[in-house]
Amino acid sequence: MNQESAQTSPPGFNGVSPSPAPAATPVDELAFGLLINRALGGSDSRRPSDKSANEVQVDMVLGQAQNLAKMNDQYVETYVVRGTKELYALLGAIYSYALQINESPLRDHILQRMRERMEAEHEIKTQINTPWITTVLRFILPMDRQTAYSYSKVLQVAHDENLTAQELPNYIKERGGIGKITATKEEEESNKSIKEHKEAKTQMLKKILQANAKSAQTIVQVDDQFVLNTVAEGKKEGMFEFAVCVNPGGNERRVVRFFKVNQATESQLLNLISEASMPDDLEAMQEKLDVLREKLGITSGWGMKPGDKGYQPGGLPSINGAVQPEVMLNAPQSTTIGGVTIHQPA
Repeated sequence: MNQESAQTSPPGFNGVSPSPAPAATPVDELAFGLLINRALGGSDSRRPSDKSANEVQVDMVLGQAQNLAKMNDQYVETYVVRGTKELYALLGAIYSYALQINESPLRDHILQRMRERMEAEHEIKTQINTPWITTVLRFILPMDRQTAYSYSKVLQVAHDENLTAQELPNYIKERGGIGKITATKEEEESNKSIKEHKEAKTQMLKKILQANAKSAQTIVQVDDQFVLNTVAEGKKEGMFEFAVCVNPGGNERRVVRFFKVNQATESQLLNLISEASMPDDLEAMQEKLDVLREKLGITSGWGMKPGDKGYQPGGLPSINGAVQPEVMLNAPQSTTIGGVTIHQPA
């Protein structure tokens, strides 16, 4: 008997042979659930509450983010919120210091010494017309020009609002912080600068029209019934009268009515004209006006005031309603329309 090929069963308990193992249930390799579990690395014995090692690591990473968020909240509370509060209190103290200087009888001497010290110690030059609050802030913060500039804007607003040093911290908080106040101040200054420039252009136009009126060749005699006064009681009459003309064609202009307007309406009309016809370079326009005045022999009156180039007292009187600006130069040589007679020398 070949012992290598012989198969013997191991002896069972008390010599009884064990029962043969049951045959394994065949696995359906194409079962959909098993295929999905294998593709996703899952198991058909998995419970909803079970987590894989990867998911546990993901939860740990997300937990670290939550810890960092808590640390950020602590930082904001400790350094940002409290720090901002302390900063506003500091600005209140600086504002109090600045007010003491401004109210001191030695104000000008203190500011001058500050300018001298800044130039000698930090090579910082400030002009005598630099706002006093800016000078004080530059003296306190000589190495940080931008911060001094921002702080001075805030303190200038506080001064304009007539605030006390004690009121300033809460005021800054209610206004949205230093940056918001600074941005608002810069916008206000920009709008103010634009408005002032427009007003300066309007004033320049008035001077140019008055100078041209001296040499205007068109003289208009108008019955009072054809001059409509629109100036309400209590309002000041403007310097100029305005004509309403109709252009029937070509170069002809027919005058229908003249109007007297108040100063506010006059400024609006002249502002429209200056914006449409005048350049922004007012210095160049002033030079041309000086040349025109010299050519016309204007030394006073006709819009010229003391301090203007070539001014001499005792000259011609100011323009009056009987003489019109150069706008009428192209009127017909002689015509009568509705009681209005226009004569122009040949």
